[in-house]
Amino acid sequence: MSQEDVKVVRRMYEAFHGGDADGALTYFDPDVVVDASRRVDGATGRGRHELAAIITEWVGAFEEWREEIEEIRDHGNQVYVVATQAGRGKGSGIEIETRYALVYEIRSDKITQMTIYLDPTEALEAMGLRE
Repeated sequence: MSQEDVKVVRRMYEAFHGGDADGALTYFDPDVVVDASRRVDGATGRGRHELAAIITEWVGAFEEWREEIEEIRDHGNQVYVVATQAGRGKGSGIEIETRYALVYEIRSDKITQMTIYLDPTEALEAMGLRE
């Protein structure tokens, strides 16, 4: 089942990076739990609407925001993703580049939880794995 879960996450990213935010949201459970509490903004939420608001606010803080997926790995009903985001802060003009990890929990071909970790190693440890 976990390879199917990886496909769900890959398709979600294909839609999102292809500019289809609404299409990307269809891969999330209507009651998805979002935990971005480790980020500077400390955002958390529940449901597709709150997920969209959290992502829109974060990405909207940058000019020329981009994200590159480095790795996608399955682990049971979880999918581990390492990504790098880069952009220039709106207003400040400061260039940033951040490497981080996400852990997606999948049930019935829908993402039910998305947790963001600032350190990929921390994400692996939370999943009970090691690099």
